Amino acid sequence: MALALWGQKARAATAARQALPFRLIWSSSAGCGKAQTFLAELGNRTALLREARENEHAITLIVETFGTLGGVRGQLTVRKPDGDLTVREVPGQNCEEVASAMALIAALMVDPLANDRAGADQRAQTLERSPEVDVPALGSAWSLRLEQRLIGHSAIAPHLAWGEAAGVMLTRERGGLRPSLGLSAHFAQATTTRPQGSAELQWAAAQLVLCPIGVRPDETWDLRACPVLQLGRLRGAGFDTARPAAKTILWSSAGIELQGRYRLLGPLWLGWEGALTLPFSRERFYLEPEPTLHRIPAWALSFGVGVGVRFF
Repeated sequence: MALALWGQKARAATAARQALPFRLIWSSSAGCGKAQTFLAELGNRTALLREARENEHAITLIVETFGTLGGVRGQLTVRKPDGDLTVREVPGQNCEEVASAMALIAALMVDPLANDRAGADQRAQTLERSPEVDVPALGSAWSLRLEQRLIGHSAIAPHLAWGEAAGVMLTRERGGLRPSLGLSAHFAQATTTRPQGSAELQWAAAQLVLCPIGVRPDETWDLRACPVLQLGRLRGAGFDTARPAAKTILWSSAGIELQGRYRLLGPLWLGWEGALTLPFSRERFYLEPEPTLHRIPAWALSFGVGVGVRFF
């Protein structure tokens, strides 16, 4: 009996010495409570993981939970000190089911006997006695996207003009409103022809978009309605006419834009937009004596589609 008791104590001491330190980064947009619940579940699964001390090299456990139409989806990322990275996704009906499954996965990575709950009560009591500590949420409160779009414009020329846009979008990721600010550069050109001659119209403008509210049915969709302001220039250059000339005017307009985004894979998003704007200028381009090539209309429509990459 003495030898058996001594062997059990020796094995327990060895396990304690071999326990691997870890740090937890917890994030839940599904309202799955606080990180202490996950820590307790992890402690119930294995004694070979312990919370790291300050400045100690440790495993990083990144736990995210998202609300879905059918329940809750969790994502567990395990980053080891040597750089090895493992990502697992866990769907479930509720927060408790998903958190329990992710705790088991994390425990099994270091302890093949994680299903054995020996020592669970002792670990749980230790956590209950410990003061509750808020674990920092995952990542930054803001995200940055770079986006490229192919866009059609109705007011640049008498017919539809095609162009492109490239820009950045800064979004607040925490809280219920999720506002965003976008700045992009737009370029489009078209050619218009009359019997008296032709002209090439080139449009370039900077666009500022401020979205006070973002709606996200789930983690893969992002929908917004945003005021928009444009400032730039519209240049017309005549050719195939008796007296060719060029003219550049100031372009300014304001309106509203509808935006939609869908996450394709990881940081890659598919985006589309549609806008109604009101140009402040109604100038026209003409050939002498008076044939009008193009006059800026009272309202303009645009639509576009493209891709974006989220960096953080």
